[in-house]
Amino acid sequence: MLAITLLALTLAVQPGSASAPAPRPSARAEAYQAFLEARRLEVAGDAAGAIAALEKAATLDASPGILTELAQLYARNDRVDDARRAAERAVALDADNADAHWMLGMLAVPASVMQGDTAAPRDRGAITTAIGHLEKAAAGRGYDLNVPVVLGRLYLQVDRPADAARVLRATWERENGAIEAGLLLAQALERTGELDEGLRVLGEVLEVEPRFFRARLQQAEMLERARRWREAADAYGLAAQENPSAVELRLRQATALLGADQPAAARTVLEQVIEARPTDLQARYLLAQTQRELGDAAAAEQTARALMAIAPADVRGPVILSQVYADRGEYAKVVEVLTPVVEKGAVGNPQSALGVTMRLASAHMALGQQEAAIAMLERARAARPDAMIDAYLLQTLVMGRRFDRAIALGTEIRKARPGDLQVGRLLAQAYIGAKQPDQAVAILEAERAQRPDDPSVTLALATTLADAGRESQAMALLDQAESAFGTQVIYWFQRGAILERFGKRADAKVAFRKALTVEPDHAPTLNYLGYMLVEDGGPMDEAIALIRRALEADAENGSYLDSLGWAYFKQGKLPEARTHLERAAGLSRTNSVIQDHLGDVLLALDDRAGAVAAWERALAGDGESIDPAAIKAKIARARKP
Repeated sequence: MLAITLLALTLAVQPGSASAPAPRPSARAEAYQAFLEARRLEVAGDAAGAIAALEKAATLDASPGILTELAQLYARNDRVDDARRAAERAVALDADNADAHWMLGMLAVPASVMQGDTAAPRDRGAITTAIGHLEKAAAGRGYDLNVPVVLGRLYLQVDRPADAARVLRATWERENGAIEAGLLLAQALERTGELDEGLRVLGEVLEVEPRFFRARLQQAEMLERARRWREAADAYGLAAQENPSAVELRLRQATALLGADQPAAARTVLEQVIEARPTDLQARYLLAQTQRELGDAAAAEQTARALMAIAPADVRGPVILSQVYADRGEYAKVVEVLTPVVEKGAVGNPQSALGVTMRLASAHMALGQQEAAIAMLERARAARPDAMIDAYLLQTLVMGRRFDRAIALGTEIRKARPGDLQVGRLLAQAYIGAKQPDQAVAILEAERAQRPDDPSVTLALATTLADAGRESQAMALLDQAESAFGTQVIYWFQRGAILERFGKRADAKVAFRKALTVEPDHAPTLNYLGYMLVEDGGPMDEAIALIRRALEADAENGSYLDSLGWAYFKQGKLPEARTHLERAAGLSRTNSVIQDHLGDVLLALDDRAGAVAAWERALAGDGESIDPAAIKAKIARARKP
């Protein structure tokens, strides 16, 4: 009886309805009876009868309450337009009618949003309209879990993550069982820059419901974006357990394991995937990468060839095979494999195509085929202008000692992108190579005026001054910069390199040792200092230890291998020297110093033909830090009977 009385009062007393004519008492009673009949008919499954009864009630008493009830009934029977019109009539009579605003808000939300379809195009106008109604509904409905959850989802759709976090946080703190609210809150927090807090909330969600697949997947993706690779791999593994048929999850787990520097574990996962799906191309591609990481070049080559056999038109096979060849220093094979890929334009993704083109150009450069590399990069630049290809072509021209062409290209690019620091530095190098140091210094002085707090600019200027032979200016600039950048390893490394260039070897060693106090495992410093000790006669044990630490960080660095090989040569350990220098020479075929060192070792081993070939490569190489006349004299002596 109490419920009927309250319902009657709801229908009889409607806020904001003073503008509508009050129904006669008999009409109101008849409307109430029609309202009750509508409820009965809907429960009985007679939707058409229920709608007819409630329409009659609305005709007799067009109150906001009855109109809202009618809108809801229309909506439950998929008569969306009728539902919207009824709710709009209710709001016209009562602007604060929370239930009518809720109905209008829900009707305005695109179905794709409610279904979580992130790929569907967003109708921002419809979403904004829905938000306006739902905010009014939230103000008048009291606590209702549905309102903040829907509002939070909509705020995220229109890039208002802070608003989403506000409404969802209150709901999550009040009701920890509302796992959808927690899931959306984690998304909002990540987008406001609070990634760790978002992960904490996701952890709470998964404590409530450990098998909530969407939360587990979101956790894995957020951990991946946070570069917390080990945890991401674990999360992907748990997600894969919940959805064993989703091979993509296992692949992402393997990728995370690689990021966590656990290639053996990644290999196990990928082998399981391939066993279940032998033709999965991405799994084979990742397995080849993993085998490369583990140093198993033969297995990586076998996997790459299997990929190519399964899918001859897929570029991943040739690409990974070329990487295996590059690891071995077999650059002619890299050219053989990648040339057809580049010429056919087989790589559809522009960025991937650019990467393949640059890898092929690097192989040509390693073979001393500068013009082939330059021509290919020029064709790529003409076909698709790109800032990266500009810089790479400019760098290739400088490395190939085509300084006039580099200056012309660098000047052109610099006009188009005056703030591009990399282009400025390369142009400065080209001017140094062309014996025009004043222009080089002017470029970097202008850069420094614009970026006085950027250590890379200041150090590039100091290096350029050193290249130009301006010792006092270079050292004055370094002294001035110490107070600003003296806590950074790059400052001390560059200072040491410049001091060594000016023959101040003792001071250079002091600078390098300071760099290692800042960053003990800085590989370039370890190698540079180690090589200096080798050249100065020791202590050799320390020199070799330093160089080996550098190689631990970068095992395939030709310069580091050269340093170690040269140290063994100085110790008279010729077989060890040959092993490391042949590897270095294969990786850095155009490095004149490395080829010269290999020639000296081979001559000491009485391999005169090999020594002459190495010295000839030195003369044809980059020409840096060698005495061509001295090398020619060594060749002449080696050729004498």
